[in-house]
Amino acid sequence: MSLPLFADELAPGDGLTGHTARAVAHAASLGARCVSLAGMIPAYTGYGFEVVRATSHGATTVTTGHAATAVSVVKTVHAALATTGRDLGDLTVAMVGLGSIGTSSLKLLLGDAQGPPARLVLCDLAGSAPRLRALASELRGDGLAGSVETAESAPALPDVVYEADLIVTAVSGGTAVLDVDRLRAGPIVVDDSFPHCFDTARALDRMRRRRDVLTVGGGLLAVGDTERHIADDLPPAAASGYAAQPWLPGTVASCRLESLLHTAVPGLPLVHGPVDASPAHAYREAVEAAGVSAAPLHLLGHRIGDEG
Repeated sequence: MSLPLFADELAPGDGLTGHTARAVAHAASLGARCVSLAGMIPAYTGYGFEVVRATSHGATTVTTGHAATAVSVVKTVHAALATTGRDLGDLTVAMVGLGSIGTSSLKLLLGDAQGPPARLVLCDLAGSAPRLRALASELRGDGLAGSVETAESAPALPDVVYEADLIVTAVSGGTAVLDVDRLRAGPIVVDDSFPHCFDTARALDRMRRRRDVLTVGGGLLAVGDTERHIADDLPPAAASGYAAQPWLPGTVASCRLESLLHTAVPGLPLVHGPVDASPAHAYREAVEAAGVSAAPLHLLGHRIGDEG
């Protein structure tokens, strides 16, 4: 279901909640049993709670998609590390954007690791210092982190982020906060921002010409054979636009997979509010049991094999 809004028109409020609730109702009329929210909709609707309150309680349920997305980010990080032959324990890791997806991805990543990264940088918007310090303290208390420091973007990212070997980004707002040209040679960037938080054309160009960075999207999972059908009754402009969208065969957006998994696997929780450790681990186990893996390393619709 597509809302009648461009991405730059999305904003918190009753309008977005109402559109989303009507989309959920329409999906329910077509037989959907669980609906995932996508893009910035969860963040702009109280992490899904506003949509839940605005929809009638029936056979169709709502989930944000954030737990499966965190799983996807971590799987993509593992795939990128394996491709480049690196070990997390040897790296400086910068996490940029520590909201629901960023924080849950970080905890999953550290929980999987044999040891903490050599250095961990937590970075978020100006004014986030108290929250970042609390998160750093929590990670140390859980034994998941060694050397941890915090930084704020105000508005540009600080130099310490560009010193990292692995940069994981999950920010909102539609601005290019990460400057591809400032990246030194060698880092991995895994981005689950919506839209991407850097100039994708410049990133693709650098990977093709200089082959000295790996900059990939983090929100897709590989699910095996898939089919893509465009509805017959779409207006011509919409049909041609949809057909032109970059698409990697055999993949699905992780937020969409969350509703499919919830429908297929008994006991999986619905996700409303910021993701904590329990639902994120539950969806990771479901993803593993289903044989779902990270999508091929990619940026937009481009596979990275020949890019860098």
